Amino acid sequence: MGLIPNCKDPALTALKAMGYNVVRLPKADLTPTLLLARKGSKLQRIGSLTSVFTPAPAAPVPAISADNPAPNVSGTKSADIDIGIGLNILGGLISALGGSTLALNAGYTQARSVQFEFAGVLESNAEPALLDQFFAGATINPFAHAISDMLDSDDVFVITSTLKSSKINVAAKDDHKNSIGLDVPVIQGAVGGSLKVSGSGASSSVVTYEGQVPLVFGFQAVRLIFDDGRYRTMKLADAGSIALEAALGEGPQGYVYLDQGGLIATDL
Repeated sequence: MGLIPNCKDPALTALKAMGYNVVRLPKADLTPTLLLARKGSKLQRIGSLTSVFTPAPAAPVPAISADNPAPNVSGTKSADIDIGIGLNILGGLISALGGSTLALNAGYTQARSVQFEFAGVLESNAEPALLDQFFAGATINPFAHAISDMLDSDDVFVITSTLKSSKINVAAKDDHKNSIGLDVPVIQGAVGGSLKVSGSGASSSVVTYEGQVPLVFGFQAVRLIFDDGRYRTMKLADAGSIALEAALGEGPQGYVYLDQGGLIATDL
């Protein structure tokens, strides 16, 4: 596992222009208001707000505005991503959508880079202003000793917004950035029947992968700043500075990798 500056990894900055960070292995159950705690170079799921905080009557848990159309994101394409990194990302997407990745490489033997585009994007969010009020009035559960220490160390983050989609368009290019045709039937056979694969014909430069359940592929988060057990403020995590590596809380893969310089540790 190595440390890679996010500015050199287009997979991490694919959503930076839209103000979002990337979820490397998208999942359906990532939601706004989820608490994350940094432990070393990793962020791990803590739980819901009320698992750690008791809200004040005047500042309840903020409501989540769920599944709003995001036309400013739909149709936006990522930068060209090296085929090795791109297939790693695509493999995670296909697995999350319910397909197989065992023979995926066979469909991309001539490709040198890929470009991703999410269609029909939905956004869910919790207003940071209401989160600010919630934390200003809430009290920490007296039994949450470890979390209290993490709060005082400014090691707790909160997801404020997520982007999700069930349809991903993937364009393939050669060494000269020219579009190349992909064998759609071969790719469909590789990923399996539970995932719909389509193109403009049997050979298409853009292949669409569509599942039945929308997956969260982008997120925004804020870092909580506490002092001696008292909430002070929150700071927005810079877009493109962190990336979810896998489903939060699911074993050793369930981490967000960070370090003090905004670098990302990745298993690629």
